[in-house]
Amino acid sequence: MVPRGKGPLRGGKMKHGKDVIYVVGYARLPAETAAKHVYDMLSLGIALERASGRILEVSCTDLPPYGNEFIRDILLGKKLEEDLSTITEEIRSRYICRTSNALLAALEDLVKRFKEHERRTRKKPE
Repeated sequence: MVPRGKGPLRGGKMKHGKDVIYVVGYARLPAETAAKHVYDMLSLGIALERASGRILEVSCTDLPPYGNEFIRDILLGKKLEEDLSTITEEIRSRYICRTSNALLAALEDLVKRFKEHERRTRKKPE
């Protein structure tokens, strides 16, 4: 597990170059969760190294602190598109919680937003 307090975004200063992008996906929370009474949406954000697709940092709203660390541990260091099926399977098999479907939906939304962004910003051949 990644130690708490460590990470490229801790301490208020971004420690990534311009090749790193931040992508966020959203999903509705289930009605029977405590978080639903405070928030309507769960968000999953990742700092992603664009060239390699490697996930450098993870944040997820509306999860308890340990749940956030647990999801962070599953995602950190993996490649978003290349390892997507592994990530999805790990969440399904290891994160047993009422918010797991919302988390998977937020991941799906995040991937969709990333692909749309890449399509819009991809350099055209000259």
